Amino acid sequence: MNEIKISVIWFFLINAVTFLFWIFVGRWSMHNRRKIPGRLFEYLFFLFLFFASYYLTWSSSGILEGMKLFSRLALMFSCIISAIFTGYLYYIKKIYN
Repeated sequence: MNEIKISVIWFFLINAVTFLFWIFVGRWSMHNRRKIPGRLFEYLFFLFLFFASYYLTWSSSGILEGMKLFSRLALMFSCIISAIFTGYLYYIKKIYN
């Protein structure tokens, strides 16, 4: 029971830190558009989608249990949050040179 509490806290902590990180990066990139090289956010968008599918494959394989399963799910959701933010910055806000 204690392991489940720790893994749930770990899950929410990783996702909250990821969310806050991308909020700060988004604000910084809005003010410093000229410092962003090329199509950086487009590349990051597809990279995070790849990592999310990688972690989804690991978690759905059924060989992970307990804390390992929760850590893979936390990393998968973290990559999905990152992909959403980078896609938003590139495709909607059009932050590229």
